[in-house]
Amino acid sequence: MSRNYSLAEAAEYLRCRPHFLEENLKQLPHQRMGRAISFDEIDLEAIKDMHRIRPAAPQAAVAPSPSPQLTLASIRPSRAQKAI
Repeated sequence: MSRNYSLAEAAEYLRCRPHFLEENLKQLPHQRMGRAISFDEIDLEAIKDMHRIRPAAPQAAVAPSPSPQLTLASIRPSRAQKAI
């Protein structure tokens, strides 16, 4: 059987402020019985995973594919005057 954590206990476990959990409760996994909010270990691990930052793996050096060079003149409208 897993343990349930109160809002304050969950904040302490996650090392955040209880206010953060209260403000973001709609986006965070939790349990609610009436007005009582609780979190179990699975909820807390899911919250940790939601906020985990993993650096991108270094990509192998690949030569860029040749593409046409854009110049300022190629993207500006022409200045041709209309005959009146």
